[in-house]
Amino acid sequence: MMNMEVLALVQDENTSAEVLEKLSEDEDEFIRARVAAHLNTSSDTLVKLSTDESGLVREFVAEHLNTPVETLVALSEDRFIVSWVAGNPNTPLEILEKLSDDEDQFVRISISVNPSISNEILKKLSMDDDENVRAAVAKNVNTPIGILTRLSKDQNESVREVALENPSTPT
Repeated sequence: MMNMEVLALVQDENTSAEVLEKLSEDEDEFIRARVAAHLNTSSDTLVKLSTDESGLVREFVAEHLNTPVETLVALSEDRFIVSWVAGNPNTPLEILEKLSDDEDQFVRISISVNPSISNEILKKLSMDDDENVRAAVAKNVNTPIGILTRLSKDQNESVREVALENPSTPT
């Protein structure tokens, strides 16, 4: 098959899980990444791609909603893609809790906008030293009103602006 035909298949929303499984073995990392990002990719194929040599492929596996929880837990140990795992709504709360102490601000930012985050973690991250983390908490539509109110008075102007833009913030 020509590369353009392969590319057309991985871009087609109707491509079957079976075809995507075959394409997951393509030598081109961008084709495998497209497979990992495709909505029809099966959990089994995502598990297989979770150990791909390409960080790009593993990133798409980490954020895919069909990736099994056990695979997300395993990927949370991969420093290259942990911030992608942190943003996946299917990542277990225990992992999010552990990662909320991560030294990498991008991991904490990803957790802060995760729609499945607990109020306890949101509260903790709302007091983070990094203003980008606090702004991410302020952006999360699930952030409790009390936290949003406090963030709307944050010392950092950007954090205040984001908190005031959140539709959950009282006027």
